[in-house]
Amino acid sequence: MDTDLLKTFIVAAQRQNFRETAEQLMMTQPAVTKQIRKLEALLNLQLFDRVQQRIHLNANGHYFLPRAQKMVQLENEITEQLRAFQIGYTEKVTLGVAPQIANSTLPLIVKKFNKLHPDIKIEIEILPSNEIGEAVFRQYIDIGISKVPSTRELISIIIANEPVMLVAARPFDKGNYDVLIKTSPIYTHSFSPYWEKVEQHLPKECKIERLNQTEVIKNFIKQGMGIAFLPKSVVRTEVQRGELFAQVPPIQGEIQSATYMHTKYTCALFEQFTDICIEIYSLG
Repeated sequence: MDTDLLKTFIVAAQRQNFRETAEQLMMTQPAVTKQIRKLEALLNLQLFDRVQQRIHLNANGHYFLPRAQKMVQLENEITEQLRAFQIGYTEKVTLGVAPQIANSTLPLIVKKFNKLHPDIKIEIEILPSNEIGEAVFRQYIDIGISKVPSTRELISIIIANEPVMLVAARPFDKGNYDVLIKTSPIYTHSFSPYWEKVEQHLPKECKIERLNQTEVIKNFIKQGMGIAFLPKSVVRTEVQRGELFAQVPPIQGEIQSATYMHTKYTCALFEQFTDICIEIYSLG
C-alpha cells in the first residue's frame, strides 16, 4: 500500500480537518481529499464521516489508524501481520486486562469468544486496572477490562457488579465472624476500589496487610495465614474445588465490586464481546 496515502490519512485523522492537513503536509486541500478518497477506495471502507464541511473519524477510521501508523513506522511488523493473515488470521483484537480478571474469568471469556470466532486472533496485555483506560484511549489496546472506571472519554460499560466475599481457608459462620476479623490478618489488594467501604465495617484493632497481587493473597489464605475480602468471581474456581471458603460478610449493606469494559469506539464485534463478558459473569 502506498505509504504516502497512509501518511496523509494519519495527519488527517489527528487533525480531523482537511485544510489543516493540507497546510501541515504543504499540499493543496483538493489533493488531500483526493488521497483520502483513493485510500478509502483501496480499502473499500469509509474512514471519515462527513457532515457539511466538517469531518470526523468514524469506527473504521479509529480501527485503521494505529495499524496505519505501524505500517508507516514498522515495515517488518506489517510483514509479520501479513504472514499471520496468510495462515488464517483474518482479524486481531488486543485485550488489556487486570491481573485478577486474567486469573479468574478471562479464560472462560476467551474460550467462548474463540468458539464463535475461530478466525480472530486475540492478543492479551496484562495491565494494572488504573492504566487500562489510558491504554485504550491511546489505542495501544482495542478492549480494556478493568476494575476501575476511566477518567478518559471512552465508551465504558459495567459488565458485572458482584458481591465482595469474605474468604478464608476454613468454613466459618456468622457466630465466629467477629473473632475471625479481629484475630486474623486481613489481606487486601493495594488498589481495591471497594476497600474503603469494607474498612468502614472493620474494628480498629484488626490487622490489615496490603499486597499488590490477588494471586498472592489467595495463596496466603490457602496456607491459613489470614483472610481477605475479594470479588466473588475472583475466588469462584478455588471455592468450587474446595480450596477456599467464601460467603457474603454479615455486615449491613452488601458491598459490590464493579468490572468495566472500555473501548474507544463501538462496532458489532465489540458489542458481541461485551455480551459474552456479561454472560460469563452472570454464571455466578
